[in-house]
Amino acid sequence: MELYSISINKEKDILAARDRARVICEELGLSITHQLQVTTSVFELGKNILEHGDGGDVSFSLYTDDDDLKLEVVGKDHGPGISEEDIEKALNVGTSKSTANRGISAMKRLMDSIDIEAEPGIGTTIRLSKMKTKSSKSLAKNIVSFIQDKFTAKNKITLSEELRKQNMNLVQTLSLYEEKNEELQKKNKELLDLKQQLELSNTELQDRSSELQEALLSLGDRTNELEAQNRRFTAVTEQVPGGVIITDRSGVVTKANRRFYTLFELENESVEDLQKVDWYSFLSRYKTLAEEEWNKIVTEWDEQRSDVHPFMLITQTESPKNIICRIVPILDDKQKFLGRIWIFETPSVG
Repeated sequence: MELYSISINKEKDILAARDRARVICEELGLSITHQLQVTTSVFELGKNILEHGDGGDVSFSLYTDDDDLKLEVVGKDHGPGISEEDIEKALNVGTSKSTANRGISAMKRLMDSIDIEAEPGIGTTIRLSKMKTKSSKSLAKNIVSFIQDKFTAKNKITLSEELRKQNMNLVQTLSLYEEKNEELQKKNKELLDLKQQLELSNTELQDRSSELQEALLSLGDRTNELEAQNRRFTAVTEQVPGGVIITDRSGVVTKANRRFYTLFELENESVEDLQKVDWYSFLSRYKTLAEEEWNKIVTEWDEQRSDVHPFMLITQTESPKNIICRIVPILDDKQKFLGRIWIFETPSVG
């Protein structure tokens, strides 16, 4: 026995169908849980009709089976409907939150039974049922008449009921407006606070920018000064009659003058940027001492960094010549070790 039927052409029709489902469930005496299951399934059924067809219908019917009542909800779209492949996929999908709470998967999970008939290009019919056990047939007949009368009466709205409905809608709209207004005021306050924070940050940024510009100017002046000092230092080292090597505190060669390369007749070899171990290896090529003695004086260089260390080398050229080297420490005003100057000279003939 059919209780009610409604056309589904717009989203508001889905809400109306869900409302009718709730009333039917209440009159049948279904539990709150079953009511929620049926209304949710009707909502998903309506969405399915709009999604897969050009509108459709949802109908509610009541059947008896001995002392049990069966509420049947049938949804049919006007085509093209759902493909058999998509139906099979939906019926066999898992129960993850992302799938089980939507569409056919939700209807299958929430209702007692589901049956789907698909006619390609024509439409899809979905039958859902929910059982209420231990209910008499006479009760079923009375409920059917009661619900039918109730829905028929609802379709004949009086002027008073229409005004009351409009008034309720107006109150709801006003309440919603007040909520939105409060939200807007809150957002406006947040924006004002953010504006103040941005203004404060902008002021701090301008101060930091001024400080940075001053620092950059100072750095530029310092860089120019260091470049001038470096040019003067280079000019001095080039005027020294002997070869000059500068190493930093870690022993890396940072500078070598032209006279050094001339003494050792190095045309295509550079010693600048050599690490300490490589610099020591370079010097060992010209040592005049035995290996053991040489290693001994090299150890003294590292252990006595603040002392002057003289030693002798000999070139490996066609005309070998002796070269005297002196290691002079570079110390600051607090006697802190900064590096070394290596001075190479040929012995004067007296």
